[in-house]
Amino acid sequence: MPISYVIDAERALVTTRWWGAVTDHEVLDHNRMLRADRAFDSHYRQLVDMTGITELRISTDLIKETAMDQFFEPGTRRAIVASSDAVFGMARMFALRAENVGQTIEVFRQSAPAEEWLGP
Repeated sequence: MPISYVIDAERALVTTRWWGAVTDHEVLDHNRMLRADRAFDSHYRQLVDMTGITELRISTDLIKETAMDQFFEPGTRRAIVASSDAVFGMARMFALRAENVGQTIEVFRQSAPAEEWLGP
């Protein structure tokens, strides 16, 4: 699966990495697995690295659906890093829709500013 995550309880951070060709099915599987992970805490911050995506096979409907179906606590900082224009645009669409349900998500082109924004 071209999506993986690591939960760092000490830093209260979920780091998610996407690479290759990513599909709707893989996004849904990832979300289901993260939600069910006993180490997951909905108050943890999240850093999502999408710089390795080579092909987007994600539907607009899935972006809308997942933006409304949030499992991180409202106000919890989440940063998405997307270097390509297509992935950046998709991430911004997701972030804007998720803001409607209280999510705090920023999209960045590089990791360093994203990590700085998330804080220690």
